[in-house]
Amino acid sequence: MKATEMNEIAVSVDASKTLGIDNIATQQKVSALTSAQQSIEMRERIGRLSVEASVWESEAYAHSNAILYGLLQKAYGLYLDLTDNADGNLKYRKQGLADYLSLNGLDSYKDKLLPQKIVVCVFGKRDRRRLSTYQLVLRYIIAQDWALSEVPTKIAEAGGVQEISLGRPSGGLTTKEKAALAGARVSQEVLATVHSEELSRQFNPEATGEQFAAVLTQEANGSFSVHCVVKSVTAVNSALVAYFAANKDDLKREVDEHQAAKTQASLAELNDAAVSHKLAA
Repeated sequence: MKATEMNEIAVSVDASKTLGIDNIATQQKVSALTSAQQSIEMRERIGRLSVEASVWESEAYAHSNAILYGLLQKAYGLYLDLTDNADGNLKYRKQGLADYLSLNGLDSYKDKLLPQKIVVCVFGKRDRRRLSTYQLVLRYIIAQDWALSEVPTKIAEAGGVQEISLGRPSGGLTTKEKAALAGARVSQEVLATVHSEELSRQFNPEATGEQFAAVLTQEANGSFSVHCVVKSVTAVNSALVAYFAANKDDLKREVDEHQAAKTQASLAELNDAAVSHKLAA
C-alpha cells in the first residue's frame, strides 16, 4: 500500500474518532438541555398554578368553590406527576419543585411531605389555617385514589372542602343537622300533654310554639315526674342529638334524603359556577 493511501486511512480514522467524540458530546449537551428544560417546565408550571390561586383569592371569589376544587385538582395532578416512578424525567421534575421552593423563599418546606410542599407552592403562606385545610383535603384525595378528572365532582359529593377537612367526608352530618332531623321527627307526634299550676306560673305567651327541655324521672307506676323545664336552644339541641344517636337506624331514610339533597345542591352550585365562569371568560 502506498504511503499516501495509508495517510488517507489514518486521517479518515482520526476524523471518525473525532466525529464520534463530537457526537457523544452533542448528545450529552442535548440530554443536559432536556433535563434542564424538564426542571424549568416544572418550576414554571408551579408558578402558573400559584398565579391562578392568587387570582382566585383576589378576583373570582364569587366562583370560589368551583375554582378552588379546580386548583385542588391541579395540585393533585402535580402530586401524580411528581410520584410517577415510571417517568424517566421524574428527578428533573422534582428538581423543578425544589427550585421553585428556593426561588420563592420556601426552603423551610424542603424536608416536608410532598402534599405539604405542593400546597404551600400553590397557595403560598398567606393563611396557615387554610393551608392546613387544603393539605388535609389533598391527602384525602390521594388516599381515595380518585381519577384526576373526577376530583371536583368527588369533592362536591363528599360535602366540600370543609367537610373533608373536619373528618366528615361523604356529607357527614353536623350536630345542627342531626338536631334538625331529630326535631322534625319528634314534632310529628305528641307522647303526652302535661299541665300543672307550677308549670302555669312559668307560662310565657311570647314563647308559644317554641321548644323547651325538661328533666323527668320515670316512676314505678310508669308515669313521669317533671322536675324542671328550661328554655334553652342548647339544651333542646343536645336532647335532640341524643335522640338522633339513639334512633339513627329509624332515621336512616331521613338521613339518606338529606344527604342526597346536600350532594345535589353542592353539584348544582358547582355546575352553575362553572357555567358562569365560562360565560365570563
